[in-house]
Amino acid sequence: MNRDQFFFHDLSQFPIVTARHGGAPLGYSATWIREMELLVENPRTFVMVVPDTRHEAAHEDRRAMIEWQTANMPRLRARCRAFIAVERDAQALDKLRKRGEKMARAFGLPFLAVATPGEAVQCARELLGHAGPGGFNVD
Repeated sequence: MNRDQFFFHDLSQFPIVTARHGGAPLGYSATWIREMELLVENPRTFVMVVPDTRHEAAHEDRRAMIEWQTANMPRLRARCRAFIAVERDAQALDKLRKRGEKMARAFGLPFLAVATPGEAVQCARELLGHAGPGGFNVD
């Protein structure tokens, strides 16, 4: 997979994929969908980390992305081990975790929330089987 083909997803730590949607322009959903297609077509599993859950996509972009996710959920479940959101605010984190539980039940895919980017990476590594006992990283 050519990392240069991705703009809204950072693959520098693949199979940990970091969403980069902050400041995305109107109409970015077409590029986002193309990138998601490349991710689900790739044979390797991945974990999606979303560091900025407060970014609000334009209505049309949000609708297009939700439609793609809904139509492609079986493919997404086959490749994506989990979505992990990062939220530093304790109250917002609690709400996000509760929403994630509902989303996990609805879509059959883990939607997790953690407080720091470091926790997100550690959680992703564990989900991918890249962490040793007690959470020690093993490369």
